[in-house]
Amino acid sequence: MDQLDPQAWWVGAFLFAFAATVGSFLNVVIHRLPLPGKSIVRPRSACPACGAPIRWYDNVPLLSFAWLRARCRACRAPISWRYPLVEALTGALAVALWLRYGLGAALAVHFAFSAALVAIAFIDFDHRIIPNEISLPGILVGFACSFLWEGFWLESLLGFLIGGLGLFLLSWGYALLRGREGMGMGDVKLLGMLGAWLGWRSLLFIVLFASLQGVLVSVVLALAGVKLKPPLPEEWELEEEARRRAEAGEAAPPDPPAGAAGEGAPGEEAPAAGFLGAAIPFGPFLAVSAVEYLFLAEWFYGLLAGHG
Repeated sequence: MDQLDPQAWWVGAFLFAFAATVGSFLNVVIHRLPLPGKSIVRPRSACPACGAPIRWYDNVPLLSFAWLRARCRACRAPISWRYPLVEALTGALAVALWLRYGLGAALAVHFAFSAALVAIAFIDFDHRIIPNEISLPGILVGFACSFLWEGFWLESLLGFLIGGLGLFLLSWGYALLRGREGMGMGDVKLLGMLGAWLGWRSLLFIVLFASLQGVLVSVVLALAGVKLKPPLPEEWELEEEARRRAEAGEAAPPDPPAGAAGEGAPGEEAPAAGFLGAAIPFGPFLAVSAVEYLFLAEWFYGLLAGHG
């Protein structure tokens, strides 16, 4: 962007504001989509502490957080920094993609893709799930968008097949060796979605960078003394536990509050997991690496080819 071109600055400002508004909607998706029976459209946004509906002038991306001083107007409960973070991140992605691709179909397609990844990353970080409501339609939309570029549909199809099937086989092999899943099917479907959007050539970059960054973050967290969560129980383990309780005449434990999966009963400390036994959500690292691919692919494959 020419620093002396006022028109370019206006375009960038408009894109940032528009994308921040999309980020505001993504906050609703991140909060509501994992909750059973919740609609991402209705009812209108409300304070999670007191339930008071949020007025339209208190729902302006970034600015509302500042002038409300990070507190609900009705009950003065603190507003999480997550909300402006998602809005600013989505706005920054739009501007970065514009600088990378310019105005056009590539910008629209890659922004929609990146916005979906923002929602996936934060949902997986919070709940350790990747919702099918995003990944499965994302595969179809990614393949449909591949026809915008001549000949890319085949790379998209191969990306979906290699990405989804490849990670499934890797997860299956890990399960055979360790006796439990190493990756959930959500990660498998997510990698299939990434392959459908970016093509099969992206998969080496995404898996390599996601794995390296995942290991690095895990090591840093472990060295910092952060308590790592154990894996969520698998379905067969839950069924076995329910059968055991039924045979012993024991009552089923109460359901944990929303978002507390894997954290133990209310009032109890969540069981700590060893470094090798901890469950680190892989979805956020796949999402981050997919966005990095949009900017670093040429450098990476040039490096592999010996071009520097």
